[in-house]
This record gives sequence, C-alpha cells and structure tokens, in this order.
Amino acid sequence: MSGESGTLHIRIKVIPRAGVIGIRGRMADNTVKIALKAPPCDGRANAELMKFLAGEFGTRLSSISLLLGASSRKKLVAIDSYSRIPGWYRE
Repeated sequence: MSGESGTLHIRIKVIPRAGVIGIRGRMADNTVKIALKAPPCDGRANAELMKFLAGEFGTRLSSISLLLGASSRKKLVAIDSYSRIPGWYRE
C-alpha cells in the first residue's frame, strides 16, 4: 500500500466465492485479503472488487483502476479522488 500524489496503490489478494464480502486481514507483505461473493469468471469478481472499493473509499468506479492481475487472485489497484480512508486501510 502506498500513496503518490493523491493516488493510493493497494496490493490485494481476492478470495472469490466467499459467503460474505469484506476484508479478511493482511498478509505478511501487507497485501490486503478481500473476500468476494462473485466467482472468478467473466470478470465478475473484478467488477465486484471495484464496486466494493468504490464504496469503501467513497469514490466513483471510474476512479479505480486495476493495474495488475486481471486474471489472477493477486492484484494491484490504484484509487484516485477518494473522499475517505477506511479504517482497515490505516491499520
């Protein structure tokens, strides 16, 4: 996780097909684990992840970019123009 000139970069490990959407902790390298209900096919998990992050950071979907990992469980996401920082990001 880092922030450069108003942009946050977050390393994420997605846990697809979970019962509940939400944060599941951090890995040793500071990667945030996020559980999603959507399966990892047809971009559905990526879409659910972007929607979840937009809600958490109080921003539009267009302010969130998937930089790496479109077809992987490990992803790098950039967030611009956010209005709040969720507690799990600060921890």
